Amino acid sequence: MSKKQKLVSLLLVITALILGSVWSYSGFAEESKTDHEMNEIASDSRGEDAGSQEDDAIEFQSTSVTTVTKTGLENDDYALFIDEATGNIRIVNKQSNKEWLGAPQADETTLPNNVQFMNSPVHIQYTNGASVSQTYTLKEPSNVVTIEPQEDSLRATFDVKEINVSFALEYRLNDGGLSVTIPQDSIKEAGDVKIISLEVLPFFNAGKESDEGALFLPDGSGALMTFKEEHPLYLSGYSQPIYGPDPTFSTTLGEVFADGLTQMAPPKMNIALPVFGSYRNGTGFLGIVTHGEEQAHINGTPAGIRNIPLYRASVEFLYRKQDVIFIGSSGKIPLFQGQQIDGDRSVQYVLLEDAEANYIGMAKAYRNYLIHAQGVEPSVHEGYALRVNLVGGLQREEIIGTTFIEMTTFDQARSIIEAYADKGIDQIEVTIEGWSKDGLYGNQPEHFPVEKHLGGSRDLERLIAFAKERDVALHLQTNYIRAYEESHGMSESSDAVRGLDREVVEHSNMYVSSRFSNDQELFYLLKPRKAYEEHMSAEMKEFKKLGVTGVHLDYVGNLLYSDQDTEAPMTRHQAVEVWTKALDAFHQRVGDTSVDYGFAYTLGHVDEIRNIPMDSSGFIYMDETVPFYQIAIHGLVPYTAGPSNLRNDATAEFLRAIEYGALPSYRLTYEETSELQRTMANSLFSSSYKDWIDQSVEEYQLLASLHEQTFNQLIVQHEKLSDDVYKTTYENGVYTIVNYNEESTTIDGTTVGGHDYIVSKGEIK
Repeated sequence: MSKKQKLVSLLLVITALILGSVWSYSGFAEESKTDHEMNEIASDSRGEDAGSQEDDAIEFQSTSVTTVTKTGLENDDYALFIDEATGNIRIVNKQSNKEWLGAPQADETTLPNNVQFMNSPVHIQYTNGASVSQTYTLKEPSNVVTIEPQEDSLRATFDVKEINVSFALEYRLNDGGLSVTIPQDSIKEAGDVKIISLEVLPFFNAGKESDEGALFLPDGSGALMTFKEEHPLYLSGYSQPIYGPDPTFSTTLGEVFADGLTQMAPPKMNIALPVFGSYRNGTGFLGIVTHGEEQAHINGTPAGIRNIPLYRASVEFLYRKQDVIFIGSSGKIPLFQGQQIDGDRSVQYVLLEDAEANYIGMAKAYRNYLIHAQGVEPSVHEGYALRVNLVGGLQREEIIGTTFIEMTTFDQARSIIEAYADKGIDQIEVTIEGWSKDGLYGNQPEHFPVEKHLGGSRDLERLIAFAKERDVALHLQTNYIRAYEESHGMSESSDAVRGLDREVVEHSNMYVSSRFSNDQELFYLLKPRKAYEEHMSAEMKEFKKLGVTGVHLDYVGNLLYSDQDTEAPMTRHQAVEVWTKALDAFHQRVGDTSVDYGFAYTLGHVDEIRNIPMDSSGFIYMDETVPFYQIAIHGLVPYTAGPSNLRNDATAEFLRAIEYGALPSYRLTYEETSELQRTMANSLFSSSYKDWIDQSVEEYQLLASLHEQTFNQLIVQHEKLSDDVYKTTYENGVYTIVNYNEESTTIDGTTVGGHDYIVSKGEIK
């Protein structure tokens, strides 16, 4: 053994002793797999050549879905049949005879290995510590399936002997359709192999290229992957984590380098809702992940992957995550979580037919779930108010020391409110950012005392009193989650979360041009329980004393992470429990609460969602963006689009807000925007209220008639009337037609101008 090899071996031994519960494997950079690459592995394994040598060696008797004939469960509406040889299912509506197949009928030309791949109810990702591999429950003849009737369910246990693991699926019928659960206590790992993920019913209601239908995927506001016979040859499909990547694991964010830099993955829209679905030829379903959604991916696979001509959508539950550490400048060691992420996993399949078998029917089904299962009630708001955020101030780094930049003092905020009143805008909701000590990015998670350069506590109290006199809602923005490295309100060694390597997690801003992390703008993610107990709870009485209308909780609705600190670990599910507890406490003790983006766990706990996703990521295999999220919550929770003064395409985004029923908002300052140069707020490229007050008043008044009629109304229909022409209909019969084209268009005798819209009322078709 060479000296270099001995040194590497010694380092590995030391690393293993330090990392204790973390499972590691030595391997150089080109041999190991990062968590970012794991997503590619998952996609590639779904897209691997069906003619590989390994699979060609397997000769199976084809097990067609037509063998799913034994009745396993039955209720008033549905009958579930099960194939005792595979554990897969078929569901039939007893009134309409419509059926939903757990696995499709295999074509005679389908290769035997692909037949078993399609008929397997579970696809498995696993690791031996060196890399991530895939198998499926029917891959080897030695694998055993056992079916056991339970009191209210059917339990299928899969003993995957090829890797010495076993687990169970529990099928249940209910009023809406089917629920499937993986009980945590059913999972056994008898050998060295550790489970990474289990993908449940990957071919449920899969669609052929010739079928009329689409996959629905919750990318941003929602996206469709339309079934079609002519399409590009895709190498991988959609696989994204619910609630976005966990930044505690650096490789989920992009490619990590030995010098500590991370090149972020290309920007994409995060999944806000734990849903997915498909519809074909009048039969569809909406999948709702009801347990374990914080540790799950939504998968959408286009036809052609693995030489299988089927479109399919599913949920993949994660049981372990991965990160890396480096040895020297090139050696990279993958680290896997030693213990499984605990908890049962469940998914509800709401079965849809005929007119409801589309993305609108799916959104309505999810809305019903929110109301009846999650207890979401309509948020009570009176009237239609203009939303305005005012940036108070922030620090600017100088060659020596820092300078506080005053962008909007409390007295100036009062002047802005008066300026709007002079122009006839009395209904206005104002949120003050950067009001606390050291302003934006300042001393958070501590927010008191109030920043003296803006007028201090006395001027803030005067502003709040003035707002009450004018019946203006005034909120204060808070940040208890992502603390700037220069903050004196926390200690990163004791307050920040840690990764698998036991090091404090650094969460940098990103250079837009190169996507590399910017270590000059470094933040830490705070331990949720400490943030709540030591900061949130302590400051609620201060907000109550001030008498503000409410608070906006930054990052609570758009950033979810775990803590791998061995002394006090926390899963993402436990973090959700803390944040929802905090939202409820603020609502009860202070007033209204709002968050950005609106991850689903905040629904029912917030009074408003700001900056709701208004687009999808634009993946090449997606065909259309749809307002699934907006259809699901309009009339339940008010929501705004991004600030109108920061639009990239002013006309298109204005029309999109009308089509999606989003309230307009602005993010403004009293001082000129140029004052923000050389600060971390330089992305606020146009903010002076003097430049925007007239346009904001015009937009507010222009949309008043629409929002006053529809503010508390459910969306009941969304239609694509022609290319770039869309109609949105509300439950009271009011509808909008939006035309994104340059040329005018005529719909049922009504002309809609180019880049224009109409608001009308009529019969709901």
